[in-house]
Amino acid sequence: MSPFALSRDEVRELDRRAIQEYGVPGVVLMENAGRGAAELLLRLNADRQPVLILCGPGNNGGDGFVMARHLQNAGIEVDVLLFGSVDRLSPDAKVNGQIWQKSAALWKVDPAGRLDADIRRIIASAQGWIVDALFGTGLTRALTAPYDEVVAAVNASGRPVLAVDIPSGMDCDTGEPLGQAIKAAHTATFVTLKKGFLSPKAKPWLGEVHVIDIGASKKLVDEYRGRPSGSPAKQ
Repeated sequence: MSPFALSRDEVRELDRRAIQEYGVPGVVLMENAGRGAAELLLRLNADRQPVLILCGPGNNGGDGFVMARHLQNAGIEVDVLLFGSVDRLSPDAKVNGQIWQKSAALWKVDPAGRLDADIRRIIASAQGWIVDALFGTGLTRALTAPYDEVVAAVNASGRPVLAVDIPSGMDCDTGEPLGQAIKAAHTATFVTLKKGFLSPKAKPWLGEVHVIDIGASKKLVDEYRGRPSGSPAKQ
């Protein structure tokens, strides 16, 4: 029997149902995801090296902001790069972006055009861990500038990388890169494995995979666990 894994559509559907049918606010799911990933990184980062977190424009970036707060609370030196603007984030990510913005310095990167030389230097000079919170399971096309350049810079940095939910640039359903993709030492994925993780081709990008509970109802998750892979989404 294959391990329990979710497709891209199932991930989106489960999140929606957890919020709409089971009443778990999206911001609570995000808090649980980010805190769980931060707790994992605290275990991996036993010598308490600094952490650079790269936050994208969607909910994956929101998870990164939650991580930043909990890591900082634990005494870790944290820097955050946001590719975009806090005001243009999704509602749940915006909540956490605003909290961080009021709590610590935030580097804002213009996501239009090529990667700025200063940002290249920040990535290249990272002294500890890098957290990839750029893009999640919803990505369906190859990364373009500046994100493809960010990924290349991270991969060239030689620093250990923790990917949030899925390495940015990987296809959730196939486990193969859509173009440039993060090569993570560890991946903190939420609820369960993603369908593409079962492919042997995914291993060089995933590293070691850790499943993080985000507080979705066991009854809901078990419904997906028990249905055949590829079953149509519930409307």
